[in-house]
Amino acid sequence: MNKEPKINPVTKSNDFVGIRIEDGEINIYVPQVFRKERNYKRDLLLFLKSISLAKTLEKEKLDKGSNNLDNVWPINSYLWIIKDYLENGFYYNREKVYSSSYSGKIEWKKTMKQIPIYSDGNIIYDKLVTSKMAASNDLIAQIYKLCLKQSIEKIGWVYNYNLKVDVQQIVSTSEMIATVRKEINNTFDDIKRMRFNHMLKILKTTEGNKVISNKYTYGIENYYYVFETMVDRLFDGIKESEKKKYNPNGYWQLNSQKPGLASSLRPDTILKKDGATYILDAKMYQYGVTHSVSDLPETQSIQKQITYGDYAYHNLNEKKVRNAFILPYNKKLSSFVQDENTLKYNDGNLAYFGQAYTDWRNTEDQKDYEKVYAFGIDFNYLLENYNRPDYVIIDTLCKRIEKLIDMHML
Repeated sequence: MNKEPKINPVTKSNDFVGIRIEDGEINIYVPQVFRKERNYKRDLLLFLKSISLAKTLEKEKLDKGSNNLDNVWPINSYLWIIKDYLENGFYYNREKVYSSSYSGKIEWKKTMKQIPIYSDGNIIYDKLVTSKMAASNDLIAQIYKLCLKQSIEKIGWVYNYNLKVDVQQIVSTSEMIATVRKEINNTFDDIKRMRFNHMLKILKTTEGNKVISNKYTYGIENYYYVFETMVDRLFDGIKESEKKKYNPNGYWQLNSQKPGLASSLRPDTILKKDGATYILDAKMYQYGVTHSVSDLPETQSIQKQITYGDYAYHNLNEKKVRNAFILPYNKKLSSFVQDENTLKYNDGNLAYFGQAYTDWRNTEDQKDYEKVYAFGIDFNYLLENYNRPDYVIIDTLCKRIEKLIDMHML
């Protein structure tokens, strides 16, 4: 059986998270809020897949070891190749072998080209040409084994089988890529094309020129970029091109010079619902694990949210503006399960913690966005569901905020 991965919770948001494999020892570094459940291997795969979101953001380089730091592991291709092997065995190119024997399929066209024997008016072919499909131990078969071996070494721990492949690399990775591309162009078999395309993805994302290594690294620092993207997708944030207008800008006006942009503030998620604008800030803070007030967003984050609200209210003339923090949390931690003040919704996948405010705003004419409401999203639930908007969760969050605002008005 393949070695079990060791799960290492990471306490800081800017520490390395991902997977490191060395001499068969597998260490997976996960955010501390990750919860190990019965189906934890599936959740670990979902976590590793989420790392690819950093590539789409182009904000963070992926750490893959010595080379090609921004390549993404093709995890779906690893899974496909392993499943293909489990269902069909090793892949070989099969070729038709002809012989003069009585076993195999008779090839009549080739047989009838032979010189027959005439006997009593009968035509007799005493040398039948037959054919058999024989496995050809060619280069493409070896490439398949190499791709399979790499897949097993990287994610074989997902399966409860003793998966082992003996194979040696005899040509360069670039030569193998060229060979596979040639095979793709030469076949019209859909399954073969699918197989070759998965092999191609594996080869193209291989570290260096060695398909097999005793050391693999795949991960990222600053996982909060990934968390922001998952929250944005789950809560159906508006497109990036539309969101730019919500960016407050600072400028410098130096003496006798044209104004220059200092920087822009960028809200994480803008949710539009029922005529209201919800500005959501995804914070990869530890409150969802520690349950400690000191691990909630600090004053500068609160002020930033109020600034976003000011900008939307005054500059964009949007009169229904709301603010919220979205924090990851573990809904099954006893400290949250037993806390009656943490309000749980949607089977605990969404929780309401409380609200933040400041003491320097005008309390007599306080705007709705000057209170920032803090919600928790169960991290494991987010990993499984971030690829599509969750309109039930969205509806719950918006209704809770509107109810809180109504209560403040009384």
